[in-house]
Amino acid sequence: MRHITNICFKFVAMEKIILEKHDPRWIKIFETEREILLGALSGVVVHHVGSTAVKDLAAKPIIDICIEASRFPPLEDQLKTLRDLGYENRGEAGVPGRIWFVKGQPRKFNLHYCAVGSPVAERQLAFRDALRKSEKLRREYEALKIANALNQDIDSAEYAGSKTGLIESVIAGS
Repeated sequence: MRHITNICFKFVAMEKIILEKHDPRWIKIFETEREILLGALSGVVVHHVGSTAVKDLAAKPIIDICIEASRFPPLEDQLKTLRDLGYENRGEAGVPGRIWFVKGQPRKFNLHYCAVGSPVAERQLAFRDALRKSEKLRREYEALKIANALNQDIDSAEYAGSKTGLIESVIAGS
């Protein structure tokens, strides 16, 4: 970190998107992390979402977790617990109704903390389930991801935006 007067800058190297063939170990990695989270937080349901939750779909090797919590936003003790587990709070990051956390360097986990039954959680679960059910949709989504991933950062708004139309149309049809 570099300090200039009273301003603190944290320099983070760009992490380029690297898509990998589905790895069955991703499910076990999620299950292990879910047990850790359930042991540390009360009143939560923990879901595996995102592309790593879908067999036969290329994905960034970053496990996406959705927590549906009976208490939202998280209390300070819950935030501290997540910090102690290695999660960095990134705030809403443009998605109202969700607090986003990341873990690992390079990143291993994205955690989406939401209220039980929130639209954010419902959308993530609906899209995951649609991908699991449809080979055609998996191939279409995978091709879209591959076409837009080149030289993009893992948090690229452009990359995320390139998938929005397809995601929206799938969720609307659910």
